[in-house]
Amino acid sequence: MKHFQELGIKKDVLIALSSLKFKAPMEVQEKVIPLILQNKNVVFTSQTGSGKTFAYILGILGKLDRKKPIQVMIVVPTRELCIQIGKELIKLCDLLQINVGMLYGGRDIKGDFKTTMKKNQILVGTPGRLIQHINDKNLKVGEVKHLIFDESDQMFDDGFYNDCVYLKKRVSVNAQIILASATISEKVEAFIKEEIRNYELQIIGIQIPAKILQEIVFTTIAEKNNILLRLFSKKKFNKVIIFCNTKLRSYDIAEFLTKNGFRAISLNSDFSQKERDNNLNRFRDQSKLIMVATDVAARGLHIENVDIIVNYDVPRREEFYIHRIGRTGRNNQEGYAITLVCPEDEERFDNIKSHYDLKCETRDKNSF
Repeated sequence: MKHFQELGIKKDVLIALSSLKFKAPMEVQEKVIPLILQNKNVVFTSQTGSGKTFAYILGILGKLDRKKPIQVMIVVPTRELCIQIGKELIKLCDLLQINVGMLYGGRDIKGDFKTTMKKNQILVGTPGRLIQHINDKNLKVGEVKHLIFDESDQMFDDGFYNDCVYLKKRVSVNAQIILASATISEKVEAFIKEEIRNYELQIIGIQIPAKILQEIVFTTIAEKNNILLRLFSKKKFNKVIIFCNTKLRSYDIAEFLTKNGFRAISLNSDFSQKERDNNLNRFRDQSKLIMVATDVAARGLHIENVDIIVNYDVPRREEFYIHRIGRTGRNNQEGYAITLVCPEDEERFDNIKSHYDLKCETRDKNSF
């Protein structure tokens, strides 16, 4: 295993890493940082929780001029991911006197001026809010030399493809482009082909952590809730995420579990930013808690120690299965994912199983 100093990172960045107790690079950092230091465009895939934020930023920090404004722009699909990455970077960048700003929708735009008026060297933002400030001439991004698209598959699925093309046109023509994605979807592949020239591709690690036990239960919609009760009554848990495909179902399941003596909360796109943050903080901080969520929680959120993932519904898109179960089994820990499959969903699940060559065990619904 290499050490950070072997990767070519500048001394002041190494000192900051050491003060934060970072000892050795993770696989994605070991492979990506040297390429970024060489000013190459980089496209890489890496599973959730693999350390990709520091993979793309550590190779850049030593190049930044503290006297100049925005030199790095990190584009992300969601407010939650913007806040998460921003906070993660601030811990390191504060030690280097490098300023990090965050811009995202869902809050009064007047509050953004504290960010737009500050000399930030790094800016993290969601596409719509970034474009709004650029077009209103509140941000000058023509000198941005490093443009990063994070969670690109989600970003393009959420309809931000053309926004990302526009942002690329507004930064320096010589900007280094870095694209991070959990999966190379068709839209990601199209973006790479059309917008990125002469890049290095790194497919890093397996998409599904090896220590996740994956089980399938063939059942009916009417039986699903009782399976949940039996599962949680028999199996000890600290944190559980139940994924479903609709907002209404997330409310119904949480209400059902609460009425049956379990502590459960919902998370979906109906919630305001403040409500999302409150529920996420409760889930992070409290034990014996179940979060019932739509795919708004499947990607980008940093949540540790989730010991059970339940796919109440088979996901509508194949890659969502990977994102969902990636909430457990992080950092080489053991994880458990169970998928409830109705007759009408069998074909869709078979396609997921075949596409990712899943190693799943079938469990009898009466065994709980």
